[in-house]
Amino acid sequence: MSFIRKNYLLIAAGLLIVIALTSCSKTDKTYYDYNNTAGTFKGTTYEYLTAQTGLYDSLLFVANRLTGLSDALKSGNITLFAANNRSFELALFNINQARKDSIPAMAQVSLATIDSALLDTFVCRYIIPGLQHTDSLKGFTDGKLYASYRYDYNMQLQYVATNASGYLGGGPKAITFSDPRNSIFTRNWVRVNTITVDIKTSNGMLHLLPAGHDFGFGNDFIKRVNKR
Repeated sequence: MSFIRKNYLLIAAGLLIVIALTSCSKTDKTYYDYNNTAGTFKGTTYEYLTAQTGLYDSLLFVANRLTGLSDALKSGNITLFAANNRSFELALFNINQARKDSIPAMAQVSLATIDSALLDTFVCRYIIPGLQHTDSLKGFTDGKLYASYRYDYNMQLQYVATNASGYLGGGPKAITFSDPRNSIFTRNWVRVNTITVDIKTSNGMLHLLPAGHDFGFGNDFIKRVNKR
């Protein structure tokens, strides 16, 4: 009986080791192969935004309001850093709160009433000519400046790869998207990290920004809109 019991214990221990090794192997491979890209979308950049019901209505509204912008999203060879509805809501809340608190108080504004030329200059900062994807940024350790669509305003793109489960660079890919604010000092820059990258559409490249991003990169947009 003692001999049989020992055999059972040895077999059980062996099975536990096999299960543990298999489990670790699967987990490591999952992290190593981690990819937060959404692959290829069969349609234009404009059609992608339209297909994400309830997420990009504000961006589409602005694109349709501004001359030539919807055409760029439909046929232009561009890279778009897409700000969702919440980003626009945050910007409008901050703008209108400042207008309410000013003396004398200023009338509230919306995406339909903000000066179109001003709105256009800030929206175009989210559009970079050409197809800029994570692989094209890997060679630039400190990132690279790119002139934005229509106004040649410099924005900075920097590739970011996190580590996962012991694998260097095995975590999610991301791009740090920065408004340098015409300053050479990074302490003056305003930055945001993407949540999804490298969505290839029929005419461009898409990178998605988080809901917490304040459209316009904060105070500069607020001050420009509220300038008397």
